[in-house]
Amino acid sequence: MVAQPKVDNRALPPNDWEGDDYTPGAGGAFVTCQDTAAGRMLYFATNGRKNLDGKVIRAAIKPPDSDGVSLRQVADAVYRLTSRTLIIPPWSVGQAESHLRLRKGLVVDGYYGAIPRAYRYQLNADFNHAVFFSHYSKTSGFRMWDPLNPDIHGFGRWVPTAVFRAFAYSLNDWGERFGYISLEPLV
Repeated sequence: MVAQPKVDNRALPPNDWEGDDYTPGAGGAFVTCQDTAAGRMLYFATNGRKNLDGKVIRAAIKPPDSDGVSLRQVADAVYRLTSRTLIIPPWSVGQAESHLRLRKGLVVDGYYGAIPRAYRYQLNADFNHAVFFSHYSKTSGFRMWDPLNPDIHGFGRWVPTAVFRAFAYSLNDWGERFGYISLEPLV
C-alpha cells in the first residue's frame, strides 16, 4: 500500500470512484461527479476528519435528483451533512489558478472532452464533468482527482498545467464553475 501523500502537512484525499455510486433513476449512469469532487474537497479542507463518499452527498440532495447536479445543490447537501460551506466564487480561470497555487483545493467544472485522452479515464468524453484539484507544483503541474478514476487506492494524479487550463476554460458560461471549502487547522 502507498503511503498517503501530503502537501504542507495536509493529507491528500484518497480517490473516490463514482462508478460505485448507485443513483436511483439514473439508469446505471455515472452522475455523481459533482458530489464526488466535493467530497474530496471536504476531505482536503478538514485534513481527513470528514470523508464523505459521493453517494452520501447525493443522498442528501433535496429534492432527490437522478441527473448531474449543480455546485449549488452539492453545497446545500454538504452544509446539511457537515455544517461546512462550499463557497462558489464568480472567479475567472486565472483567479482559480492563483487559488490552487496557494494550495487551497478547488472543485472545477468543465467539459470532459477538453482533457486529453491520456489524462482521462474513459473514451466517451462528450459531457460536462467535475473534478477536484488540490494544488499546483512547479515541477509537476496540478494534482487532480477525477471521479471516473476507478483506482480507489490512489491519491489523485499529476496533470500538466495545459490540461488544467484546457478543462477550466472549456465551458463558455462563467457562472458557478468553481467551488471550495475553507481549509481548517491541521490539528
